[in-house]
Amino acid sequence: MAINKKIFALLMIMFSIIGASADNGINSPYSRYGMGILSDQSLGINRQMGGLGYALRSHRFINIKNPASFSTADTLTMLFETGFSMQNVNFKEGGKRINARNASFDYIAIQFRLCKNLGLSAGFLPYSNVGYSCSSTERPGTNEAHTDTYNGAGGVYQPYLGLAWKPFSCFSAGVTGSYIYGDITHQVVYEYANSSSSSKTYNATISNYKVDFGVQFMAKLAAKHHLTFGATYSLGHNLNAKGTKTLSVSGVAQDTTIVCGFKLPNTYGGGFAYRYNDQLTIGADYTYQQWSTSTFWGDNTSVGTDRSIISLGAEYSPNQISKNLFKMMSYRAGLRYAQPYTKIDGKEGCDEYGISAGISIPFYNNNNSYSHGTLHISGEFIHLRPRSAGLITENYLRINIGITFNESWFMKLRVR
Repeated sequence: MAINKKIFALLMIMFSIIGASADNGINSPYSRYGMGILSDQSLGINRQMGGLGYALRSHRFINIKNPASFSTADTLTMLFETGFSMQNVNFKEGGKRINARNASFDYIAIQFRLCKNLGLSAGFLPYSNVGYSCSSTERPGTNEAHTDTYNGAGGVYQPYLGLAWKPFSCFSAGVTGSYIYGDITHQVVYEYANSSSSSKTYNATISNYKVDFGVQFMAKLAAKHHLTFGATYSLGHNLNAKGTKTLSVSGVAQDTTIVCGFKLPNTYGGGFAYRYNDQLTIGADYTYQQWSTSTFWGDNTSVGTDRSIISLGAEYSPNQISKNLFKMMSYRAGLRYAQPYTKIDGKEGCDEYGISAGISIPFYNNNNSYSHGTLHISGEFIHLRPRSAGLITENYLRINIGITFNESWFMKLRVR
């Protein structure tokens, strides 16, 4: 498939407009708890493979799951990737069902080589998102009914810079430093039949750092058989978030400073990827996050709980140098399971089950002389199943779209 630079520039502008005009892609009452709905912390190919990434290495795409992978950066080119997603979510509670649609800008990232065996990556992606609006009508001991309306908005964002060094052909190590910042707001409004009302508003401002370390070990088992092991560690620490609680009764507001208790968890990850003949790749990842030391808003309504995540994925790339487009395309699929990271009003939260599949389509310049970019398209189905009675079941159907640009910025031209 041929495409020129003007069309690529137009696509980049389109992605920027879509990203700027879309909301954060979240419409879930579960974002009321903890730090909201956590981002996948992954790019296009990872999402196609159920979040797999700790042991993946390739000069054709950016893999932020493990900073040790940045050392694969090609000598002559710079990778630039951006992506967004669209989703439909179905909420089910008892016999009631409601649908909601959202779109969001997801990430932007670059990667290039600084010098031999030293690669750099930088980018921007969300860490967590908050967005919901719901209400409930209750009739207490008296005959006076009241309506409680809950609203939340905001999120935490993560610009990052990472380096990776490969001192040996079988080993690579990397580190990523991120700036974590954002604002989160929760509000509940109580309205009574006698027209009186009151409200509580919680605000938190986060501004701190995040550090991730990663290593990868590469082994050649035979002529066409390769095995890679990857491991990561993310440093846990207090975020020292600033928080306020505003109580408003009959229009009179009173602010109180609160201790948020937000804390990044110690996170451990490990996985493997087996590659055959540069065509077939299969792998598995395991992640463990220690959220149990977090209390978030300083009370027992939102308490952290340790979380495990399992990802399984596979990739099939028939022939990367073929002139047949279908043989040059990459086909990927994956499975994912994740435990909840918060308790909800003292109850166990929701288990997450996901399945994904996608394709990556290469683009060429006008003379078909070299690959100029790749379009990543994937679909995900995610099911949130409550562990406790009385909670809402959520089903997501999500479409992820990303583009990787492979620009030959560092190629030396020879004049004859």
